[in-house]
Amino acid sequence: MIGSQTLSGKTVLITRPGQYARYLSDKITELGGQSIIFPTVEVRLCMEGLDEAVFTRHDVAVFISRNAVAAVAEFFDQSGQIWPQSLQCAAVGNKTAHALRKTFGMQDVIAPSDNQGIQALMALDFMQNLTGRRVIFFDGGGARSVLLIRQLQAQRCAVVTHAIVYERLTPQRSPDSLAQILKHKGVDYVILTSVAGATNLLGLLNQECVKILKSIWMVVYSKRIAGYLASQCFKRIAISREASDDAAIEAIIAMQSHESPQQPGFDNEVEIVTMH
Repeated sequence: MIGSQTLSGKTVLITRPGQYARYLSDKITELGGQSIIFPTVEVRLCMEGLDEAVFTRHDVAVFISRNAVAAVAEFFDQSGQIWPQSLQCAAVGNKTAHALRKTFGMQDVIAPSDNQGIQALMALDFMQNLTGRRVIFFDGGGARSVLLIRQLQAQRCAVVTHAIVYERLTPQRSPDSLAQILKHKGVDYVILTSVAGATNLLGLLNQECVKILKSIWMVVYSKRIAGYLASQCFKRIAISREASDDAAIEAIIAMQSHESPQQPGFDNEVEIVTMH
């Protein structure tokens, strides 16, 4: 049973960009824990390649994240353009879908209701029937883009357009405060939502602090992040059941209550658990 003090005495490091960290922080506080917000990714919107024709010459627009929604919304604000009624929208998860509805006043947003992410979105009936459709997707580039391009091409879309509308940067900030916390106060869990965020975190800290990190449970949103951490000799990694903040909290609670998640066995020397 989840109580108000489930995470009492526990400290959770949140590495999400600051504008998306509040939900996690509030949930941790509600459960009696302490959160530390230390963004390891800074998002810069870039809309240089967008114009009115981008939206009118496609049938379906896919948004990979709330950052993508924010970038396109900024373009619409600057251009005074109105969202074309004929352009259907799809989102990888509930929060991205909510951002679309709130920002553009849309009601009919195609999104998975249970699991989150590209695989869950592409499994929907609508996304399995894209033959001849002109599809554009908005994201920040990276490995997920390659995966989505391949899956859309497999659906025999007439057009697949990739629009990179933001980039992830390493924040220009001192890691001294985090280093002091790691050395003296301690952290029980670290939440990592992307490979970029994990890479930047390791790059910001010195070897002593990275060694301390390797003794802490890393709660990650995907097998890709887990694989990256394993390659960096991290040994305590928990993969949330889906790529969402709620699932990350559930993973921490499950570990707190001594549940026994399934062991996928990446490596006999690496303790990676997958939450279900």
